[in-house]
Amino acid sequence: MGDLSKNFNRSEFACKGKNCCGHSAAVHPDLVDALRTLRDRIGKPLSITSGFRCNRHNQAVGGAEQSFHTLGMAADVSCPAGVSPEELAVIAEEIPLFREGGIGVYASWVHLDVRQSGKARWRS
Repeated sequence: MGDLSKNFNRSEFACKGKNCCGHSAAVHPDLVDALRTLRDRIGKPLSITSGFRCNRHNQAVGGAEQSFHTLGMAADVSCPAGVSPEELAVIAEEIPLFREGGIGVYASWVHLDVRQSGKARWRS
């Protein structure tokens, strides 16, 4: 049982930077709700490869200056076995918070955010 929801712990979202924020883990509740819904729909655990990023770590990894990761509103999710990034993105689009947020498809993972400023979808 997670401390944020049935399936997610705050530690999964912690900043992975070195010598920066001490592994802070700000997480917007809408992100947790949308990820829980996604996990329930695919029926497989999700692995958060990048959740919250402090500004220093975000800059170190080349993140966008106004990254939703720095607000606790984004997560990069690796694809579980048997689910392609494109399939994961299509399922994510069925979830209103992601459909109105941001979805980025990469080779082996998907960026998902719950921005409230309008839909963004891209493929890397």
